[in-house]
Amino acid sequence: MHVDAEEWRAQLARGVARRVRHYRLMRGLSVQKLADICTEEYGLPIKRTVLANFEAGRRPALSVAELLILARILRVPPILLLFPVGQEAATEVLPGTSVDTWSASKWFTGESEEIPGHNEEPQDTEAIHLYREHDQVVEEWREVQRKIKAFLGAVGEELERAEPGPEALNKERLWDAAATELRNSEEAIRGVRRSIRAHGLTPPALPAEMARIEQKGDG
Repeated sequence: MHVDAEEWRAQLARGVARRVRHYRLMRGLSVQKLADICTEEYGLPIKRTVLANFEAGRRPALSVAELLILARILRVPPILLLFPVGQEAATEVLPGTSVDTWSASKWFTGESEEIPGHNEEPQDTEAIHLYREHDQVVEEWREVQRKIKAFLGAVGEELERAEPGPEALNKERLWDAAATELRNSEEAIRGVRRSIRAHGLTPPALPAEMARIEQKGDG
């Protein structure tokens, strides 16, 4: 089967151009205003005529830098300029290879190990999965912290009234359970960070309030 790579490139560019125009109009920006923001706020000189020609299909492509900055200005994930999830059912993701647009998106972001049009070795998504797992365990730690703060607030109000009441023992049990949950959450974070390092990668920086997790055996 003959695959016309040049036509694929042209179609890809036309698709991006349609979506740039779509989001530009949605944000109420003129072509001139979009060009001005690119130049003045992001230091990427681009003329109004260049953007107008791109949207009209007279300029064959955008650079990666232009794509990223336009996505930032238009307040849309860059991937949606490439792959219109929810707007078009299928995308010719590679020359001669069409897949549903959501699958194309997951390939691009590393959420899927499947390579479009390739049924042999999967792509390497380990770093993506490890970082997503890290995000998840950090969010779970934050949720435990929120629960503990709510618990301490309720106990504080009770102490101010000097009315411990018969539920004091139950509250102590709840506190012990929360403390155990927090320890488990912190160990889960350390475990994921160890896995990241074991793959030769650098873990994400932890926020200041989580510094002690690093200090307790994260190295």
